[in-house]
Amino acid sequence: MPRVTINKKKYLQTDLREWIKGRMDTLGLKQRHMGELLNITSQAFGCRCRKGKFDNTQLYIIFKELKATDEEILRLMKL
Repeated sequence: MPRVTINKKKYLQTDLREWIKGRMDTLGLKQRHMGELLNITSQAFGCRCRKGKFDNTQLYIIFKELKATDEEILRLMKL
């Protein structure tokens, strides 16, 4: 079933969460490490990851640490 435009924000949040979790697993990173990079607790990182609620500065740090390509960033961030 194709994605409906009405739920686009929800799908973008899910895609971002799944990409972050997958890249962290691939690179062997833990929530504790990502939380330290963002100056938040690992629990706060997990909560923000589930909700897809990161500000631009945090997204920059996440993408840099997880070695995101330009294509991945565009795909994850297009509205």
